[in-house]
Amino acid sequence: MKTTLLVILITSFHFCNAQKKTFKCEKVYDAVSLIDQSQFDEAITILEECEKVDPGDYTYPYEIAYALLGKKEYKSAIAKLEKIKNYPNIKSDYYQLLGNTYDYDNNPKKAIATYDEGLKKFPNSGRLYLEKGVIFESNKEYNAAIELYEQGIKAEPMYPSNYYRAANIFLSSDNKLSGLLYGEIFLNLERTTKRTQEMSKKIYDTYKASMSFKSDKSFEISICKSIKLYPEEKLKMSFCMMFEANLALAAVDQKEFSLNSFAEIRKKFLSLYNNKFKREYPSVLFEYFKKMEDNNVFNAYNFYIFQMGDQQAFTIWLNTHKEEYEKFVGWYTSQENIIELSAKTALVPHQ
Repeated sequence: MKTTLLVILITSFHFCNAQKKTFKCEKVYDAVSLIDQSQFDEAITILEECEKVDPGDYTYPYEIAYALLGKKEYKSAIAKLEKIKNYPNIKSDYYQLLGNTYDYDNNPKKAIATYDEGLKKFPNSGRLYLEKGVIFESNKEYNAAIELYEQGIKAEPMYPSNYYRAANIFLSSDNKLSGLLYGEIFLNLERTTKRTQEMSKKIYDTYKASMSFKSDKSFEISICKSIKLYPEEKLKMSFCMMFEANLALAAVDQKEFSLNSFAEIRKKFLSLYNNKFKREYPSVLFEYFKKMEDNNVFNAYNFYIFQMGDQQAFTIWLNTHKEEYEKFVGWYTSQENIIELSAKTALVPHQ
C-alpha cells in the first residue's frame, strides 16, 4: 500500500495538474478546491457537469477518479480511469493515478503492469519509475527499488522524488555516502517543504554520527563500508574513500562537530577536492559547490542547507550574518543558478 507521504505528493501534483492549462469548464478549479477540502461528493457533481461541457478532456474523469480515491472507492475509481485509457491527451499522471489506485486496492501486480504500460508511452517519466520503486521498497526489496529510483533519476534528472526515496534507503544502510549525496541533491531541487526539513536534519545527523571528535584530540570518521585491501592489489581509491579521507583532513583543526565547524569543514573539503581530485572523481554536486564558492555564497549555503540539524545555531549565525545570507538567497533563488542535472551526471557513485 502507498504511504501517507506519497498521498501528499499525489495531491500536490493533482492540484498543479488542474492549474497548468485553460479549461472550457472553469468550474474544474472549484472542484479541485473541494477535493482538497475532502468534499468529494460536491466535487464529483461539478466534474460530471464539466464532462458534459467538454467530453474530450481527460482531466474531468481523472479528477473524478481522484475524488473516488479520496473516498476509498477504489474499484469505482479504477473503472472510471479504465474507461478513458484511449483518450488522445492522456499524460503520464494518468498511469500514475491508475497504478496507485490498483495498489490501494491490494493489486500490486496490476499496479506494476500499469506503470510499465505508462513507461512504454512515457519513457522519461520519473514519477512512474518512482511509483514502481515504492512497491518494491514496501516489500523490502531495496536493491530493486534503488535500481528503479536510479532509472527514474536518469530518465528525469530534475524530478526530486527519486533522489528522496533513494537517499532514505541508502541512509538507512551501510552505504551512507550515496544517501548523503542524493539527499543533498534532493534538497537543491525541492525547497521549503516538510520533506526538505526532514532531509536537512537527517543528513546533518548522519554526518554528526559519522564524525567523532575524541577527548584525546583524535578523530574518527565512518561513512564508507570497510574494504579489505591486499598489498599486491593496485586498486584505485574508491569515491567514498576519497571523500572520507578529504573530509577527515578538512576536520583536522576542529575540536567538535557543530553547524559552524561543519561549514568550515565543508569549505576546506571543497578546496582539497578541487585541488587534487576533481578530474578523477567528478561530481555534479561538488561542481555546484564550486560555483557557489566562486560567487562567495558557499558558506551561507552550508548554514542554510543544514539549518534543521541545529536550528538554534542557525538562528544565532543568521542574526550576525544577515547581509551574507541575503546575498546567498538572491543568488540561490535566481533561475540561472539552479543546479544543472543530466542523465550522465545525476547518478552518484556507490562507494
